[in-house]
Amino acid sequence: MLDNHSAEYKVPEAFLVAPFSTKRTTFKMVDIVNFEDIIRKEPFYFDMLHLASNQPCEDPPWKNSEVAVKAVIEQWKMLKPELQTSYAKRKTNLQVESASIQSISLFLLALFWSNHTPIKSLHVKDMMVSELNQKPVNCEERLLFILNKPSGYHSFIQLQQLFDELEKNFYKTLAIQRLKQKKEITANE
Repeated sequence: MLDNHSAEYKVPEAFLVAPFSTKRTTFKMVDIVNFEDIIRKEPFYFDMLHLASNQPCEDPPWKNSEVAVKAVIEQWKMLKPELQTSYAKRKTNLQVESASIQSISLFLLALFWSNHTPIKSLHVKDMMVSELNQKPVNCEERLLFILNKPSGYHSFIQLQQLFDELEKNFYKTLAIQRLKQKKEITANE
């Protein structure tokens, strides 16, 4: 923390990665209460705060992944039509770049938080995607492809497929967990 009064933190080096934020060196403690607004304005806020702060965040989103990942998926579903329209109208890469980077950020949140872990780096090689239990097939290679040209149409298609696979796995895992809990409850009665 840089200053106790302003609650400003240094952006962890692992988050100063292209195409994500590379110009900012600090971020501020947010006073926004709405979770969706936070991830829309500063997608990696909770993950950066986890690394930059001496005090861990109370109730981080990866500890309550059922609620957090659902909210992230909803954000993606709101952004996706905008990107589809942009590609259909053949808008330039600059016009879709911001929405593309936001979408990639949301995928990373959903990927890590569904595995109950924060993002520790935006460098794909340092993400340790292979160690995650829940992940789409060939996730690391596909992420590298997407990040190589984030606003490209083929990257968008790949991202869409990654989100679809992750969402299916996420809800399947939730259903299995609920079934196990239900069996445990009935076994204990």
